[in-house]
Amino acid sequence: MITASNRSWHQGLTSLWLKEAGCASYFIAALISTLLCLVAIGIEDLHELMIMFSTICMYSAVAWQSIKMQATEWQALVPDYCKHVMFQGKAFLAFNNMVALLSIAIAGNVALLTTFCVANVLGLIIWFLNRSNSHRFTAICYIAFLISILICVLIDQLPLWLAPISTLCFIGIVLAHKTFANAYRWHLRSLTNYRQGLQSGWSPIPSGFLSNYGNEINKQLFPLSYFVGASLSQYLILIALFCAVAVTANLFINIIEHAVFILTLLLFTIVTLSLWSKIQKQNSWELLFTLPLYSSSYSAKVALSHSVFKLSIMIIGLFFITVLALTVPYEELLIFNTLGYALACASGILFSFSISNVCKNINLLSLFLCLSFGLNMGLANYMFDHGDSVVKLVSIAAYALFMAGLNRATVRYI
Repeated sequence: MITASNRSWHQGLTSLWLKEAGCASYFIAALISTLLCLVAIGIEDLHELMIMFSTICMYSAVAWQSIKMQATEWQALVPDYCKHVMFQGKAFLAFNNMVALLSIAIAGNVALLTTFCVANVLGLIIWFLNRSNSHRFTAICYIAFLISILICVLIDQLPLWLAPISTLCFIGIVLAHKTFANAYRWHLRSLTNYRQGLQSGWSPIPSGFLSNYGNEINKQLFPLSYFVGASLSQYLILIALFCAVAVTANLFINIIEHAVFILTLLLFTIVTLSLWSKIQKQNSWELLFTLPLYSSSYSAKVALSHSVFKLSIMIIGLFFITVLALTVPYEELLIFNTLGYALACASGILFSFSISNVCKNINLLSLFLCLSFGLNMGLANYMFDHGDSVVKLVSIAAYALFMAGLNRATVRYI
């Protein structure tokens, strides 16, 4: 057994929270949306969504660490390992809550306190249930995110009386935490869930979800699908389904801004998951070279850049049609805004893949993907809100072409 040693509270922070896609996908999304709480002040609907999303994502990241402890024996081998990881998790939760409360105080909107309290109750349920039931992680997260989206989209403002009730529920769950048996204890089923997660790149989509409908997509996007796996087509089908649902729901209630923001967030989250999956997969270039498809390693890398370019073209078409369909019922034919938004999303994909071509270290990749995530989100939403001129459209088109060239030029460094 490793002997006990004095360690700083932040020791191992990067490896614990950013090194594996399972945790990092929620943790980075939580950090970005937490900071966006301050940016969204004054935009009530967006502010409410960011408070809800950031809080649930942060609790989901802590819940994922709970699953990892159930699947490994680190807490038995390393003294105070569980205490150390959970202290970091609680520190991040405290940071998230303080930023959310600060943004509410600056906005001066007391009604957002209800959203804040409800989000913490949903997040705490995710964490506490997964401390001993790892197999329920995906289902619980789906339900929590679905509830949060429905609250933000369908309910204009939560009643203020829900805030004290939610607070009492939160306190009651915390006081009754000992009833959640076998917290953080090793279990064979948890080990199985953890291994399946590693093999799938911690895709949030169940392995059998629409798996028979994406073969043609995977063929068209080969060799990108070789590294990302079948989840690539599942991601794209999921985006298409969300587009269809958003367009249908928009016929009855105006959710244009919500749908565009969530669609952008979903896209770049999926891109980030794909890149983590690509770098953590055991599939190697050497195995790819044995196939009678490419004459050299460089030709295989060029083919990869072409498949990324195909992916960006698919996104341009899908997003342009979707956003146009969202605006038409309200007689807002924002052609320039819509096309600029689609080009910004495509350029964000190309930029993210260019970063992955150059960064081989998972920690550096996580850092730069975090920064690019925020940049891509900001640019795409800016083009939708303000890209109403020919000059801005030409500029974003030139930027997209530059990113396509950058992705093509950086493949040699893979």
